[in-house]
Amino acid sequence: MFRSVMFVLVSLVSQMAFAFNFTQVITEQEIQERVSASMPIEKKRYFVTVKVSNPVIDLIKDTDEIGILANIDASAPGGIGGRGKVMIKGTLDYNSNKGEFYFKNPKIVRLDIENVPAEFMPNIQGLAQTALSNALSRYPVYKFKDNDVKHSLAKSVLKSLKVDNEQLVITLSPF
Repeated sequence: MFRSVMFVLVSLVSQMAFAFNFTQVITEQEIQERVSASMPIEKKRYFVTVKVSNPVIDLIKDTDEIGILANIDASAPGGIGGRGKVMIKGTLDYNSNKGEFYFKNPKIVRLDIENVPAEFMPNIQGLAQTALSNALSRYPVYKFKDNDVKHSLAKSVLKSLKVDNEQLVITLSPF
């Protein structure tokens, strides 16, 4: 008898949890607008200046990551400097208290800068990595609306995050 009652209770709870799941689709364009608003990012250290601008977002289906291809300008004393491209990949982190998604663990996977000697590239990459990590972790990529009832209910536990058809499909659950 006890097992039957437990089975029924577990079934009801799991059905309720499924019924209360909330799925939000965020387009690549929406993420593009938010990330673009946080740029340019500029960082100076030890007389070296790095500026990252003009991001282009790419949602990566195979790994459910977000890619950012951006312009990078680097300069140092003595006329050393150049322009190029930087490719960053990372995931999203959900802050349930704020109902916001932040770029998490941004990692430079490619850095190409013309006219910069090879010995300066590790310093430039380190500076760019620090600047991007700090800036991208501070500004939300997406925020649920406080005045939307569904969004208020969704400010709970991240259940899954998938990239599908150039969109981010996020499922949240209050349980």
